[in-house]
Amino acid sequence: MKINNNLKYVFLIVLLIMFFSNISAITKGYCVEAEVSDISPSSIGIGEEFTVGVQIENCGDVVPEVVFFELINPPSDMTIKEPLKIEVPKLVYSNSERYFVYHMKTTNNAKAGTYVIKTKLSYGDDFLLEKFYEIEINVIAEEAELNIASVKTNPILPYEGDIVELTLRIENFGDGVANSLKVYSSHPFQGVKESFIGTLDPNEDGPAIFTFVADKYGEFEIPIKLTYKDDFGEKEINTSIIIVILEKQGIFGKILFGLIILLIIIWAIYYYFKTKKSKDTIIQQLLTGVHETSKKSLKRIKR
Repeated sequence: MKINNNLKYVFLIVLLIMFFSNISAITKGYCVEAEVSDISPSSIGIGEEFTVGVQIENCGDVVPEVVFFELINPPSDMTIKEPLKIEVPKLVYSNSERYFVYHMKTTNNAKAGTYVIKTKLSYGDDFLLEKFYEIEINVIAEEAELNIASVKTNPILPYEGDIVELTLRIENFGDGVANSLKVYSSHPFQGVKESFIGTLDPNEDGPAIFTFVADKYGEFEIPIKLTYKDDFGEKEINTSIIIVILEKQGIFGKILFGLIILLIIIWAIYYYFKTKKSKDTIIQQLLTGVHETSKKSLKRIKR
Protein backbone atom coordinates (compact mmCIF):
# COMPACT_ATOMS: atom_id res chain seq x y z
CA MET A 1 0.00 0.00 0.00
CA LYS A 2 2.79 2.40 0.86
CA ILE A 3 4.52 1.65 -2.45
CA ASN A 4 1.36 2.36 -4.41
CA ASN A 5 0.87 5.68 -2.59
CA ASN A 6 4.46 6.69 -3.34
CA LEU A 7 3.94 5.84 -7.01
CA LYS A 8 0.84 8.06 -7.07
CA TYR A 9 2.80 10.99 -5.65
CA VAL A 10 5.62 10.47 -8.17
CA PHE A 11 3.13 10.30 -11.04
CA LEU A 12 1.42 13.52 -9.86
CA ILE A 13 4.75 15.35 -9.65
CA VAL A 14 5.64 14.23 -13.18
CA LEU A 15 2.31 15.50 -14.50
CA LEU A 16 2.83 18.91 -12.84
CA ILE A 17 6.33 19.18 -14.31
CA MET A 18 4.99 18.33 -17.77
CA PHE A 19 2.15 20.86 -17.38
CA PHE A 20 4.38 23.76 -16.39
CA SER A 21 6.92 22.75 -19.02
CA ASN A 22 4.22 22.94 -21.69
CA ILE A 23 3.13 26.38 -20.43
CA SER A 24 6.72 27.56 -20.51
CA ALA A 25 7.06 26.25 -24.06
CA ILE A 26 3.83 27.97 -25.11
CA THR A 27 4.67 31.31 -23.54
CA LYS A 28 8.33 31.31 -24.51
CA GLY A 29 9.03 34.19 -26.90
CA TYR A 30 5.61 35.85 -26.47
CA CYS A 31 5.55 39.41 -25.19
CA VAL A 32 2.93 42.08 -25.93
CA GLU A 33 2.53 45.37 -24.08
CA ALA A 34 -0.31 47.96 -24.06
CA GLU A 35 0.07 51.64 -23.27
CA VAL A 36 -2.34 54.58 -23.20
CA SER A 37 -0.51 57.01 -25.46
CA ASP A 38 -2.92 59.95 -25.49
CA ILE A 39 -6.08 61.29 -23.82
CA SER A 40 -7.43 64.30 -25.67
CA PRO A 41 -8.35 66.84 -24.45
CA SER A 42 -6.42 66.50 -21.21
CA SER A 43 -9.12 68.43 -19.32
CA ILE A 44 -12.50 66.76 -19.79
CA GLY A 45 -15.70 68.49 -18.75
CA ILE A 46 -19.25 67.33 -18.07
CA GLY A 47 -21.06 66.24 -21.25
CA GLU A 48 -17.90 66.57 -23.38
CA GLU A 49 -16.41 64.22 -25.97
CA PHE A 50 -12.84 62.96 -25.74
CA THR A 51 -10.59 60.25 -27.17
CA VAL A 52 -8.33 57.65 -25.60
CA GLY A 53 -5.46 56.41 -27.77
CA VAL A 54 -4.01 52.93 -27.05
CA GLN A 55 -0.74 51.62 -28.45
CA ILE A 56 0.02 47.87 -28.67
CA GLU A 57 3.62 46.71 -29.09
CA ASN A 58 5.10 43.27 -29.77
CA CYS A 59 8.04 43.10 -27.39
CA GLY A 60 8.75 39.38 -27.92
CA ASP A 61 10.48 37.15 -30.49
CA VAL A 62 7.32 35.33 -31.59
CA VAL A 63 4.39 36.91 -33.43
CA PRO A 64 1.12 36.02 -31.64
CA GLU A 65 -1.73 34.84 -33.80
CA VAL A 66 -4.35 36.90 -31.97
CA VAL A 67 -4.28 40.02 -29.77
CA PHE A 68 -7.32 41.43 -27.99
CA PHE A 69 -7.70 44.63 -25.97
CA GLU A 70 -10.78 45.01 -23.77
CA LEU A 71 -12.34 47.63 -21.48
CA ILE A 72 -13.69 45.93 -18.36
CA ASN A 73 -16.82 47.42 -16.77
CA PRO A 74 -16.40 51.06 -17.88
CA PRO A 75 -18.19 53.65 -15.69
CA SER A 76 -21.86 54.33 -16.42
CA ASP A 77 -21.10 58.07 -16.58
CA MET A 78 -19.34 57.56 -19.92
CA THR A 79 -20.54 56.42 -23.33
CA ILE A 80 -18.15 54.63 -25.74
CA LYS A 81 -18.70 54.44 -29.51
CA GLU A 82 -16.37 51.50 -30.21
CA PRO A 83 -16.91 47.88 -29.01
CA LEU A 84 -15.46 47.28 -25.56
CA LYS A 85 -13.39 44.38 -26.92
CA ILE A 86 -11.23 45.13 -29.96
CA GLU A 87 -9.20 42.63 -31.99
CA VAL A 88 -5.84 44.22 -32.73
CA PRO A 89 -4.47 43.79 -36.28
CA LYS A 90 -1.74 41.17 -36.39
CA LEU A 91 1.70 42.18 -35.18
CA VAL A 92 3.58 40.84 -38.18
CA TYR A 93 7.09 41.08 -36.78
CA SER A 94 9.03 41.68 -33.60
CA ASN A 95 8.83 45.24 -32.20
CA SER A 96 5.88 46.06 -34.48
CA GLU A 97 3.19 48.42 -33.13
CA ARG A 98 -0.51 49.02 -33.60
CA TYR A 99 -2.51 52.07 -32.59
CA PHE A 100 -6.27 52.52 -32.16
CA VAL A 101 -8.62 55.06 -30.56
CA TYR A 102 -11.68 54.89 -28.34
CA HIS A 103 -14.17 57.76 -28.82
CA MET A 104 -15.86 58.51 -25.48
CA LYS A 105 -18.16 61.09 -23.93
CA THR A 106 -19.03 61.98 -20.34
CA THR A 107 -22.77 62.11 -19.68
CA ASN A 108 -24.56 65.23 -18.48
CA ASN A 109 -25.01 63.54 -15.10
CA ALA A 110 -21.31 62.77 -14.66
CA LYS A 111 -19.55 64.09 -11.59
CA ALA A 112 -16.16 65.69 -11.30
CA GLY A 113 -13.29 63.46 -10.22
CA THR A 114 -10.97 60.69 -11.37
CA TYR A 115 -12.49 57.73 -13.20
CA VAL A 116 -10.55 54.45 -13.44
CA ILE A 117 -11.27 52.06 -16.32
CA LYS A 118 -9.80 48.57 -15.98
CA THR A 119 -8.52 46.94 -19.16
CA LYS A 120 -7.34 43.47 -20.25
CA LEU A 121 -4.79 42.54 -22.93
CA SER A 122 -5.00 38.98 -24.28
CA TYR A 123 -2.52 37.49 -26.78
CA GLY A 124 -1.09 34.21 -28.00
CA ASP A 125 -2.23 31.25 -30.11
CA ASP A 126 -4.30 28.41 -28.68
CA PHE A 127 -3.31 29.43 -25.18
CA LEU A 128 -3.88 33.12 -24.45
CA LEU A 129 -1.81 35.13 -22.03
CA GLU A 130 -3.42 38.01 -20.15
CA LYS A 131 -2.23 41.34 -18.77
CA PHE A 132 -4.27 43.92 -16.89
CA TYR A 133 -3.98 47.71 -16.93
CA GLU A 134 -5.86 50.79 -15.74
CA ILE A 135 -6.81 53.99 -17.57
CA GLU A 136 -7.26 57.11 -15.41
CA ILE A 137 -9.55 59.83 -16.75
CA ASN A 138 -9.87 63.16 -14.92
CA VAL A 139 -13.20 64.95 -15.27
CA ILE A 140 -13.29 68.61 -14.24
CA ALA A 141 -16.34 70.74 -13.56
CA GLU A 142 -17.47 74.27 -12.77
CA GLU A 143 -18.91 75.16 -9.37
CA ALA A 144 -21.95 77.34 -8.75
CA GLU A 145 -21.71 79.78 -5.82
CA LEU A 146 -24.86 81.37 -4.44
CA ASN A 147 -25.70 84.15 -2.01
CA ILE A 148 -28.61 86.44 -1.13
CA ALA A 149 -28.11 89.64 -3.12
CA SER A 150 -31.00 91.62 -1.62
CA VAL A 151 -33.94 91.42 0.80
CA LYS A 152 -37.17 93.41 0.26
CA THR A 153 -40.60 93.50 1.86
CA ASN A 154 -43.86 94.85 0.50
CA PRO A 155 -45.01 96.99 2.28
CA ILE A 156 -41.60 98.45 3.02
CA LEU A 157 -42.58 99.03 6.68
CA PRO A 158 -44.85 96.09 7.51
CA TYR A 159 -47.14 96.30 10.53
CA GLU A 160 -48.70 93.58 12.60
CA GLY A 161 -51.70 92.23 10.70
CA ASP A 162 -50.36 93.14 7.25
CA ILE A 163 -50.07 90.66 4.39
CA VAL A 164 -46.34 90.78 3.65
CA GLU A 165 -44.53 89.79 0.45
CA LEU A 166 -40.91 88.95 1.21
CA THR A 167 -38.60 88.83 -1.84
CA LEU A 168 -35.07 87.41 -1.71
CA ARG A 169 -32.93 87.81 -4.81
CA ILE A 170 -30.55 84.87 -5.13
CA GLU A 171 -27.36 85.51 -7.11
CA ASN A 172 -25.02 82.96 -8.73
CA PHE A 173 -21.53 84.48 -8.74
CA GLY A 174 -19.77 81.19 -9.53
CA ASP A 175 -18.58 79.72 -12.84
CA GLY A 176 -21.00 76.77 -12.91
CA VAL A 177 -24.76 76.45 -13.43
CA ALA A 178 -27.01 75.95 -10.40
CA ASN A 179 -29.87 73.55 -11.16
CA SER A 180 -33.01 72.59 -9.22
CA LEU A 181 -32.59 75.62 -6.97
CA LYS A 182 -35.05 75.79 -4.06
CA VAL A 183 -35.20 78.33 -1.25
CA TYR A 184 -36.75 77.58 2.15
CA SER A 185 -37.75 80.32 4.61
CA SER A 186 -38.47 79.15 8.17
CA HIS A 187 -40.42 82.28 9.18
CA PRO A 188 -42.76 82.06 12.21
CA PHE A 189 -45.86 83.24 10.32
CA GLN A 190 -48.71 81.58 8.44
CA GLY A 191 -47.91 81.55 4.72
CA VAL A 192 -45.58 80.34 1.98
CA LYS A 193 -42.28 78.92 3.19
CA GLU A 194 -40.81 77.39 0.01
CA SER A 195 -39.91 78.96 -3.34
CA PHE A 196 -38.64 77.20 -6.49
CA ILE A 197 -36.30 79.20 -8.76
CA GLY A 198 -35.01 76.40 -11.01
CA THR A 199 -31.82 77.21 -12.91
CA LEU A 200 -29.37 80.07 -12.43
CA ASP A 201 -26.56 80.55 -14.92
CA PRO A 202 -23.28 82.22 -13.89
CA ASN A 203 -23.76 85.95 -13.10
CA GLU A 204 -27.55 85.52 -13.08
CA ASP A 205 -29.99 86.18 -10.23
CA GLY A 206 -33.59 85.23 -9.57
CA PRO A 207 -36.35 86.01 -7.02
CA ALA A 208 -37.58 83.76 -4.23
CA ILE A 209 -40.96 85.12 -3.04
CA PHE A 210 -42.70 84.29 0.24
CA THR A 211 -46.13 85.66 1.19
CA PHE A 212 -47.35 85.52 4.77
CA VAL A 213 -49.60 87.21 7.34
CA ALA A 214 -47.61 89.11 9.97
CA ASP A 215 -49.66 88.04 13.00
CA LYS A 216 -47.05 89.27 15.51
CA TYR A 217 -44.63 92.15 15.77
CA GLY A 218 -40.97 92.42 16.66
CA GLU A 219 -37.56 91.73 15.18
CA PHE A 220 -37.23 88.24 13.68
CA GLU A 221 -34.15 86.33 12.57
CA ILE A 222 -35.39 83.99 9.84
CA PRO A 223 -33.34 80.89 8.85
CA ILE A 224 -32.91 80.54 5.08
CA LYS A 225 -31.87 77.32 3.32
CA LEU A 226 -30.82 77.02 -0.34
CA THR A 227 -30.61 73.62 -2.05
CA TYR A 228 -29.31 73.11 -5.59
CA LYS A 229 -27.19 70.94 -7.87
CA ASP A 230 -24.07 71.77 -9.85
CA ASP A 231 -21.35 69.71 -11.56
CA PHE A 232 -20.04 68.60 -8.17
CA GLY A 233 -23.38 67.18 -7.02
CA GLU A 234 -26.03 68.29 -4.54
CA LYS A 235 -25.30 71.37 -2.42
CA GLU A 236 -26.92 73.11 0.55
CA ILE A 237 -26.39 76.59 1.98
CA ASN A 238 -27.77 77.72 5.35
CA THR A 239 -27.94 81.38 6.31
CA SER A 240 -30.42 83.85 7.86
CA ILE A 241 -32.01 87.27 7.40
CA ILE A 242 -33.61 89.77 9.80
CA ILE A 243 -36.96 91.47 9.23
CA VAL A 244 -38.87 93.89 11.51
CA ILE A 245 -42.64 93.88 11.93
CA LEU A 246 -43.92 97.08 13.55
CA GLU A 247 -46.55 97.10 16.28
CA LYS A 248 -50.07 97.66 15.01
CA GLN A 249 -51.20 101.27 15.34
CA GLY A 250 -54.28 102.20 17.41
CA ILE A 251 -56.93 104.79 16.36
CA PHE A 252 -55.11 107.61 18.18
CA GLY A 253 -51.86 106.68 16.44
CA LYS A 254 -53.54 106.71 13.04
CA ILE A 255 -55.16 110.12 13.75
CA LEU A 256 -51.84 111.51 14.92
CA PHE A 257 -50.10 110.15 11.86
CA GLY A 258 -52.78 111.69 9.63
CA LEU A 259 -52.45 115.09 11.36
CA ILE A 260 -48.68 115.02 10.89
CA ILE A 261 -49.12 114.30 7.18
CA LEU A 262 -51.76 117.08 6.91
CA LEU A 263 -49.47 119.61 8.65
CA ILE A 264 -46.64 118.69 6.32
CA ILE A 265 -48.91 119.27 3.30
CA ILE A 266 -50.17 122.64 4.68
CA TRP A 267 -46.62 123.78 5.42
CA ALA A 268 -45.51 122.77 1.92
CA ILE A 269 -48.37 124.79 0.33
CA TYR A 270 -47.65 127.81 2.55
CA TYR A 271 -43.94 127.65 1.76
CA TYR A 272 -44.69 127.42 -1.95
CA PHE A 273 -46.92 130.51 -2.03
CA LYS A 274 -44.63 132.46 0.29
CA THR A 275 -41.69 131.72 -1.97
CA LYS A 276 -43.73 132.60 -5.04
CA LYS A 277 -44.89 135.94 -3.52
CA SER A 278 -41.33 136.82 -2.55
CA LYS A 279 -40.15 136.12 -6.07
CA ASP A 280 -42.95 138.25 -7.56
CA THR A 281 -42.04 141.16 -5.23
CA ILE A 282 -38.39 141.00 -6.24
CA ILE A 283 -39.30 140.94 -9.92
CA GLN A 284 -41.67 143.90 -9.45
CA GLN A 285 -38.99 145.92 -7.68
CA LEU A 286 -36.52 145.19 -10.44
CA LEU A 287 -39.00 146.22 -13.11
CA THR A 288 -39.86 149.47 -11.20
CA GLY A 289 -36.19 150.34 -10.88
CA VAL A 290 -35.65 149.83 -14.60
CA HIS A 291 -38.69 152.02 -15.37
CA GLU A 292 -37.45 154.93 -13.14
CA THR A 293 -34.02 154.72 -14.67
CA SER A 294 -35.52 155.00 -18.15
CA LYS A 295 -37.50 158.12 -17.17
CA LYS A 296 -34.42 159.88 -15.83
CA SER A 297 -32.51 159.10 -18.99
CA LEU A 298 -35.25 160.63 -21.16
CA LYS A 299 -35.28 163.85 -19.07
CA ARG A 300 -31.56 164.29 -19.55
CA ILE A 301 -31.90 163.88 -23.30
CA LYS A 302 -34.62 166.58 -23.50
CA ARG A 303 -32.44 169.09 -21.62
